[in-house]
Amino acid sequence: MSAIDLSKYSDSKKANDKRSGDSASAESGLTKLLNTEIKLFEKKFDAKQKEWFYAELGVLISAGVDIKTSFEIIEQETSNKKHKELITTIKNDIIKGEGVTGAFAKHPKIFTNYECQSIKIGEETGKLSEVLIELGKFYTSSIKLRRQIIGTLTYPVIVITLAIFIVYFMLSFVVPMFGDIFKQTGGQLPETTKFLIRISDKSSFIFYTLVLIVGSFVLLHRTQSKKDWYRKYTSAFFLKIPLINNLIKKIYLARFCQSMRLLIGAKVLFTEALTLVENMIGYYPIEQAIKQAREEVIGGSSLHQSLSKHTIFPPKLIALIKVSEEVNAPELIFEKLSHQYSEEIEHQQAVVGKVIEPFFIIVLGLIIGFILVAMYMPLFQLSNGF
Repeated sequence: MSAIDLSKYSDSKKANDKRSGDSASAESGLTKLLNTEIKLFEKKFDAKQKEWFYAELGVLISAGVDIKTSFEIIEQETSNKKHKELITTIKNDIIKGEGVTGAFAKHPKIFTNYECQSIKIGEETGKLSEVLIELGKFYTSSIKLRRQIIGTLTYPVIVITLAIFIVYFMLSFVVPMFGDIFKQTGGQLPETTKFLIRISDKSSFIFYTLVLIVGSFVLLHRTQSKKDWYRKYTSAFFLKIPLINNLIKKIYLARFCQSMRLLIGAKVLFTEALTLVENMIGYYPIEQAIKQAREEVIGGSSLHQSLSKHTIFPPKLIALIKVSEEVNAPELIFEKLSHQYSEEIEHQQAVVGKVIEPFFIIVLGLIIGFILVAMYMPLFQLSNGF
């Protein structure tokens, strides 16, 4: 979206004020209609839109623009019709006295509890603009992390998919042609060739079985991804994969540190901050660790002591949190940890990409090489026999 143009807003403000009297009687019905329509597109107001929305709203409020005018400016600069309707609805609810937090909380499928609680704290402490700017930074980092994950996984997924289709093509079309030649010539075939021909005869069954298995996993993920048992076993599985496990762990530790920095900076109590982070972190091992740590903190234990009981948190993080508690500077420590983990993620992503790329090329080459050797070996034997 383009940057905010205040002059454009000023020029159109008079025209809007002139029409406001005529539209006042229809406002109630329009608001209901907008609320109904918004349900159809709530999921489309994604992290990218939130990044822009929070950053612009925070900047306007910090510059001294009142909340109503700030929403009107953003409303005019929003090109997507349905997003504009959402912003209009929030603005109207605020004008009616809902409060900023209440207006956002009416759209739970769009704005998470983490966002609403952060806004509530900013509203109560008079630091709404700071919280909104920090939320914008939070989504900037979240988008960056998501792109890093996609970038890391895209190459192996493409290579695996191509490998499956290449091998299927060779087993279904190339190997049968050689098999017909071998039948006509007769003679004893090597065991590797016999094995490959048997695999070729069942290639369609193997391929469709593989498709069925992949489809079953996709369906299982879509239906069970929010269930604790599924999240527990999948997270445990990925934590056992070399290289990938450290990358995944650091991605969520970065999110943990970033969220704690935002909430502590907004003067949220440690226990409340841990509750909010637990609800939004989206990673089962850290969720469970935070849940137990929060209960221990309520009981009088320090945060670093509680987190040290869980191996998902590295000793360096525990040590720095301990220092932050001793010097009473948790926000600064969590900010440094967040930046450090982000840099480590970028470095490790590059390392994983460099390792995965030749690995899959070698595996694919070995499979194709095995097929070619198994097919040409009988031909070499026939040529030597003449």
